[in-house]
Amino acid sequence: MIGWREFMRHVYRESMPAMGEANQLDQTRDLPEAYWTGDTDMVCLSEAVGHVRDHGYAHHIERLMVLANFALIYGADPHELNRWFHLGFVDAFHWVTTPNVVGMGTFATDALSSKPYASSANYVNGMSDYCSGCPYYHTKTTGEGACPFNALYWDFLKDNEETLRGTGRMGLMYSHVDGKDDEEWAAIRERAAEVREMGADGTL
Repeated sequence: MIGWREFMRHVYRESMPAMGEANQLDQTRDLPEAYWTGDTDMVCLSEAVGHVRDHGYAHHIERLMVLANFALIYGADPHELNRWFHLGFVDAFHWVTTPNVVGMGTFATDALSSKPYASSANYVNGMSDYCSGCPYYHTKTTGEGACPFNALYWDFLKDNEETLRGTGRMGLMYSHVDGKDDEEWAAIRERAAEVREMGADGTL
């Protein structure tokens, strides 16, 4: 029985140098300004970035399901996110961080995971108490005050349908994708675009 870091070391040795350039979903956006400033009304993201800025550390769930998950569904370049992790975390050794961020957190390669670790606000709400004090509504997908996670999540699934629909363990999510009509998709697309603009200009 080996530990997680030993497993990461094995994945790194087997997958480099290709993992260092992998980007199977062709994600190219810059990280939202909030990752650098910590300034956002999203309580979960503000708290997670704040922990990194103050302590050089954040809990595993914050790393994977807030920091990496949001960057993934936002469409951020996985290697910019990897660089951010390297700059911010005291335990960011290349052989540890790269498989976790590039392989697991952003699904830039399938060397480690069979599906992306992407979620809507439901997961964040279920795993934390952040949503109870957030000005964004975790139950809303579109419209003013809707949690940015939600529209981005559905938009991410739609944008990457060709790659992800046949991926193991994604069938249920794509049954929900199929259940949305054109009007709902138009609203989701509009909200996702708005969120990305807010992320880029620092008003998220």
